[in-house]
This record gives sequence, C-alpha cells and structure tokens, in this order.
Amino acid sequence: MIGNGKKGEAQYEFLKTNLIDTYNKAEDSITQAKIAAANDFMALKEQFPGLPTTLETETGVGKFTYQHALRTYMWTQQGMSIPGLSKADTRKLNKFITDEAKLQAFADQLMSIQKGKPYPKPGKDWLGGNLTTDIIGGINDVNRKEYQQEFRENVDIIFSPENLNKMEAAYGTRWRKALENTLTRMKAGTNRLGYNDQTSAVLDWVNNSVGAVMFLNTRSALLQTISAVNFINWGDNNIIAAGKAFANQKQFWGDFMTLMNSDYLTQRRNGLKINVSESEIADAVKDSKNKVKSAIAFLLSKGFVLTRYADSFAIASGGATFYRNRLNKYIKEGMSKELATEKAFQDFRLVAEESQQSSSPDKISMQQASAAGRVILNWANTPMQYVRIQKRSIQDLIAGRGDAKTHISRIAYYGVMQNLIFNALQQALFAIGFGDDDEDEEKSAAKKKQDGKKIARVANGMIDSQLKGLGIAGMAMVAAKNSLMKIYEESSKNRPEYEKAAIEALSFSPAISSKYRKIVGGLKSFSWNMKEIKQKGFSLDNPAYLAGAQIITATTNIPIDRVIKKANNIRGIMSEQSQMWQKVSMALGWSSYDVGLPYYGGWDKPVEPTEAERKKQEIDVMKRDTNTAEQTQMLLDLGLDKKQIKALRYEDARVKKIIELQKKKKDE
Repeated sequence: MIGNGKKGEAQYEFLKTNLIDTYNKAEDSITQAKIAAANDFMALKEQFPGLPTTLETETGVGKFTYQHALRTYMWTQQGMSIPGLSKADTRKLNKFITDEAKLQAFADQLMSIQKGKPYPKPGKDWLGGNLTTDIIGGINDVNRKEYQQEFRENVDIIFSPENLNKMEAAYGTRWRKALENTLTRMKAGTNRLGYNDQTSAVLDWVNNSVGAVMFLNTRSALLQTISAVNFINWGDNNIIAAGKAFANQKQFWGDFMTLMNSDYLTQRRNGLKINVSESEIADAVKDSKNKVKSAIAFLLSKGFVLTRYADSFAIASGGATFYRNRLNKYIKEGMSKELATEKAFQDFRLVAEESQQSSSPDKISMQQASAAGRVILNWANTPMQYVRIQKRSIQDLIAGRGDAKTHISRIAYYGVMQNLIFNALQQALFAIGFGDDDEDEEKSAAKKKQDGKKIARVANGMIDSQLKGLGIAGMAMVAAKNSLMKIYEESSKNRPEYEKAAIEALSFSPAISSKYRKIVGGLKSFSWNMKEIKQKGFSLDNPAYLAGAQIITATTNIPIDRVIKKANNIRGIMSEQSQMWQKVSMALGWSSYDVGLPYYGGWDKPVEPTEAERKKQEIDVMKRDTNTAEQTQMLLDLGLDKKQIKALRYEDARVKKIIELQKKKKDE
C-alpha cells in the first residue's frame, strides 16, 4: 500500500500512527486490565481464607461446584437469565450462597471490583467456564471494544467499503480477504474463529502434538535465548552502544527487571502469547467442557514453562540495552523523562512483537489462523515472521525507503546468521569438536561420516527454515524436497527402503508427522528389540518403556515419552560412561543420541554376548556393509572359483564362507 522513497516512508508513518500504534495502545490497555483483574481477584480471595482451596469443590446441589453457585448468584443479582439452568436449581444454588455469609460477601465484593461494569453475562457454554474465564472473557468481549474505539474508527475510515473496493481492484480479491480476516481477528483478539465442535476436537488433538514435543523442552528454551540479539540495530542500539549500556551492570539489571515484570511480558508469559500452537492449547483449556481433554491441554500448556521464561529472558535481556539507549535518545531530543519512558517502552514492545514469536492476531496470517494452518504450519511461526522481515526489507530496499544498510543487514541476519546459529545448535553441531583423540581408525571414519551428515542436516535445515517461512506452499516444497532426498539416499543402499520417503512426505504436517513417527518408532522398537525387551525385564534400560510411551503420547497427547527421555538424560549425566561435555549437553536439553551416546538406555553394565551371538553380529555387520558383487569378489580373492561361488546361492552362505576363510587365512 505504500509508495517509493520519502513518499512511501510518509505513507508508512501515516498507517503506523493511525493503525499500528492505536492497535498496540489498545492491546496495552487490555493487558493492563487483565493483569489488574487477576491481581484484584487474587487479593479478594486472600481476604476470605475460609473459602475451599479449590472452587471446583462440589456443592451437593447436583454436580454443581462452588464456581457454578457463585456465578449463578451474581447473575441472578444482576437480573440476568442463565441458559439451560432450571428455576429449581437456580433457587438451590442461590440459597447455597446466601446461607453462608462468607460466600455471599465474597460474591458481592467480586461484583464490586468489576470497574463499574456488571459481572460478565453467561454464554450458552457457561458450564465449561469459571470465574477467571468470565472475567478475562468480559475484558476481551466488552472492554476490548472500548479500548479499541480509536483503532476501530480509523479502520472504518481507511478501509471503508468504497476504499476496499478500490484496493481489491488494485491488489486482488485474495488480498482483500486476507486483510478483512486479519482485521476481524484483531478486533476479536483471537485467531480461533469459525470452527465447529467436531472440527475443533480434531484440530485440538492434532495441535496438541506440539505441546507434547515442547513439554519441559530444555533445548527449545535454550535456543529461544539467541533471539536476544534481535534488538541490535545500526542506530541508537548499535553493537558499541549496546555494549556500553550492558557495561553499566546496575542500570542494565534494573532495566531488565523493569521489562521482565512489565504487564507486556507478564501477560506474554502467563497468557501463553508466544506462538500460535501454544495459544491454541490455552484456548482449548478454557473452552473445553470435556474434563479429560481439558486436563491434558492444561498439562501441555504448563509444559511450555521453560520456553516461556526463556522467551521473556531473551526479550528482557536483549531489550534492556535497546530500552535504555532509546530512552536516553528521547531525553536528549528534549522529551520529558515520563514521556520518553513511555515512548521507549512502546518502541521496545514494537521491536519485540516484530522480531520474536507472537500469536497476536496482527502478526498472524490468514493461512496460519485457518484450520489448514493449524495442521500444516506447526513450528513455522518464527520462520514466517523472519521471512516477512526479509521480504519487507527487500521491498523497502528496492523502493528506496529507509536506510539501505539496515535493510541489507536484516536480510543477512535473519536469512543467514540466525538461521545458521539456530540449526547448528538444533543439530548439536558443536559435538564435532569433541571426541577421543585415541579413537581407532574404524571409529574415526564412522565419526567423520556422522559429522558430515550433521553438517548436511544443518544446511538442509537452513533451506527448510526459509521455505517454511513461505507458508503452506513452502511446507509442500519442504515435504517434496525431503522425500526426493530420502529416495536418493535409499537408492545407494543394498536393501533400499523407499517407503521411508512417505514419512518425509508427512512432514507437510509436522504435528501429524510427529504422531506417525512416534507410533512407527514404538512399534519398530517392539519388533526389533523384542529379545532385549524380554531379557531386560524391569531394568530401566528396557527399550519397552520408551517404545510404549511413544505410542501412548502419539494417541493421547500425554507427554509420557518426554518424561522417559528426561529420565534417560539424567541417567546419562550420572553415568561414568559419558564425558563431561556430553553431560553438560544432556543437562541443557540435547538427547543422548545428539552427542554420540545410545538413543535410549545403554547405562546398565554391558552383558558379554555369547559365542553364538558374536557370530551372528559378525554376519549381520558383513551383510549390512557389503553387496553381492563385493561378496563375490571377496570369495574370489580368498581362492574360490566361480563354480564354488555359484553353489553358495544365498547371502547367508556366502557371508559365512567369507568369515570362515578369513579366519582360516588369519590362523595360517
């Protein structure tokens, strides 16, 4: 919508002032209202220590709880009708409250702290809610309109029907639909629009795979912190200015705590506003009448705790120098300290929302908010935001808007540098620098081969990140590319398993792919390791634990496999078999497999194989490492003629003969 050069910059400032800034101002007010409501509610509960520990305790009136009774009383006092509640039950629940002076006083005061507004009215699904969802829902539904008044008025003027028709003619129908979809979600304050109960149930089940993977995910939390660098710029918070601000440690940590405890970051942590999947899980909790589903969603939402606090730490630590330098800049320009503080925080919030993960409706595309997006674009939130930043920088560079140096650096940083750092850490590329110097030749060759694969995976991951940023079409390209790569990889093997390409094709939907891989991995473990499973019994090294946990997690979304893997990491850290760098890596969240240790278990004292087992292992290794032509040549070199080799029709017979002749030659 904006033109070239200075004209385009002025047009952007107009849109920023009248749309972006007014929307952010409203969001800040809504956040403050939610924090204030939560604080008021907690303070009120502390005044009534005689209340039950949980208000979900049943009253004895049917299956209704204290929550239901309190809400019924308040709605009745306000003259509101309650959908689906009989007059008899209404009388009984009201009597339950009025018969207990403390409960009645609590309810009366709860109505009085609604800032001059009535306690939010009941919806048709009120039974699935509680006091918290009522109050927060009221702020979202009622207060939001008041806080967004200026924003909505500006939207109605700028995007009037006449103007929208002109824009549609210029930019196309899809552009108009995307714009209207975004504006609708911004006004509603949610990305979850227009799903029926059946669709929501299926999408929640698929989407909760993300929660199962992210449950207490230490590595993800650590990787989250690298985004602290996103606040560095070429202006007032350049690398030198940021270094000076950081050097003043007392001021730095004071600013850090100011940002960390701000309403913005408090709501971002507690309101699960980091990414789309996470906010969807949180929404499933408050909307669900299914107690089991609600309990699982609640558990998964709490499992994001490490990632959420790492996200806040990255924003507060990276933003502290930006905030201080921007504050000083405004004061030097003549602003009052109070106004400069407010303006610096607004700028900090704007940078944070643009460059960090965000589930805010104005940062989420129509694709991401759609049912298809919830199934296909899992874990694509950050790549999509970073590709948008690159796209905008390229557009501004071509159109001559802003500072060219800034645009080029943003393209290089988000497209290459941060992409490289993230994927290198994700693949534990640092493990290449560690290892035993006295490794034998065979182990050294195997390690080099493994290191080469890691480097290739990092390069492939960087390409995937950029493609994922293109949305659903990009995810389709990732799935197609990785399927073809898997076919090529399998073609060089003696026994190619081309069906593995189908698993790569499923990466089109990471959430479904995660479920499929867990089920297949668990079943394969039972197939391949049944002998070991029977031998291990109740040993913690028994692969049956992880195999079973993977299947349960895939089907129910209860993150048992994450707990088992955490336990495996702890055993690896305490084991004498692991080196110090491996212990540190596992403590930080990398799996034992990432650092060259067994995928699961392997911490029990090794059992010496029998003679028969050693022979079988030797045969299996040779069958894996050689093909028919190589086996034939080896037999020729060992003295057999073509007729004798032809008599060895099967691979087992050829391999056994090779091993037998090699041993005979060695003994001679």
